[in-house]
Amino acid sequence: MNVKNINFESRYKLVISSLILSILVGIGYFSYLVPTWGYFGLESDEPTLEIWSFYIIFATLPSLFIPKEIIRPSMFGVWILYVFTYIPMVTGTFFDKQIIFNDKIAISFCYCLGFWGLCSFYKIKLFKSKPFNVPYRLFWTLYYFLVFTMLAYIVFLYRDNLTFVNILASEEVYQTRFAGQEIQEQAAFAGHIILWLSNAFFPFILCIGFIENDKIKKIIGISGLVILYMTMANKQYIFSIVFIYLIFKLFSSTNNKAKIFRFFKFIITPTIVLLFCNEFVDIPFVNDVVFALSGIFLFRTLYTSTLMTVYYNVFLENHPYTYFSHISIINKFVEYPYQDQLGIEVGTYFIDIDKFNANANFFITDGLSSIGLSGIILIGFFCSFIFYLFDSFSLNSNKLLGILLISVACVVLMNVSLFTTLVSGGLLFFMLLLNNNNIIKK
Repeated sequence: MNVKNINFESRYKLVISSLILSILVGIGYFSYLVPTWGYFGLESDEPTLEIWSFYIIFATLPSLFIPKEIIRPSMFGVWILYVFTYIPMVTGTFFDKQIIFNDKIAISFCYCLGFWGLCSFYKIKLFKSKPFNVPYRLFWTLYYFLVFTMLAYIVFLYRDNLTFVNILASEEVYQTRFAGQEIQEQAAFAGHIILWLSNAFFPFILCIGFIENDKIKKIIGISGLVILYMTMANKQYIFSIVFIYLIFKLFSSTNNKAKIFRFFKFIITPTIVLLFCNEFVDIPFVNDVVFALSGIFLFRTLYTSTLMTVYYNVFLENHPYTYFSHISIINKFVEYPYQDQLGIEVGTYFIDIDKFNANANFFITDGLSSIGLSGIILIGFFCSFIFYLFDSFSLNSNKLLGILLISVACVVLMNVSLFTTLVSGGLLFFMLLLNNNNIIKK
């Protein structure tokens, strides 16, 4: 089989995989999301053939141009964002009746253009930066000192509140989270330090531990994330351990062309199982487990961007754009139009809960909320440039490490601004680390 036929077959399989996933996510919107979580402000539209047809077209369209194999680390980040942000956003746009039909087309078209922009810099040759060359032992001595100093500060602050609550027990989780937030609000830099440790420092240690097969680094990375979970009961800290392990296993094999289909299999299989159990299984104990797992995987992971695209598009119909004033530096020059953070303004507009924070992905927060539909396209190109820088710096390090780190950063991107991800989410930090070619034991 020649190269041209192989490329066509890979693209064909990618389109079919995205088609299957898009149909599943669409079905889940009506069978799971609205019946279970509709009180959050969702209103399902009538699922006509016309709406379904346009939905399928727009949901699968990026599968014609996104990378079909991983040449650069950020290409896997594009797969993650396609599955967990793009398809869910198009789902909410087409299937919620609060968005009129003409707007559904316009919004989805801009999402598609924004995602095309996200892939734009792959045509440009990477540059090779001059590495730092900090010696391995010195680097890790300084790194551990910084990490353990910050962790000691957090443990001291939360010393009376550290508890490992059942991840499936929602009431205990929220009690711990609210208590942790009160401590965080009273302590200087506590929130920033927890974000840095959970989004960057400990995931980095865990990634290196898997690559080097270093038990000590694995234990430190996992233990650190577990301790952070004990402060705020944030399930993402536990999820990131499993996530990093799965991505490592996916890319530690040698068959590069099969990875995208294994990745889609990772997503499609649990989606089918959970949707089936929610719809057809009626066994009390099983239902409790399925409800908890569905809340983590379906609602919190797969459908968050579905809910957020409805929230922000409806909210911005009669509220002003931020013109990027949600970014700390820019709001020194451009007046921010709201009292609270944008996520809180949007969240409390829909849900009568004090300080309910409806964080959204970067397409929505940085693009749509800043200057409207054109902002979605603009932020897609800008994020592509950031990915280009990331890939260039990663040339000085291990490719698998680059893939793992961009995966961690993209999980953050699924929920917050690109600019927040650069600073608090660890993306800029990861670029600096990758520019040191002595971080992995030779």
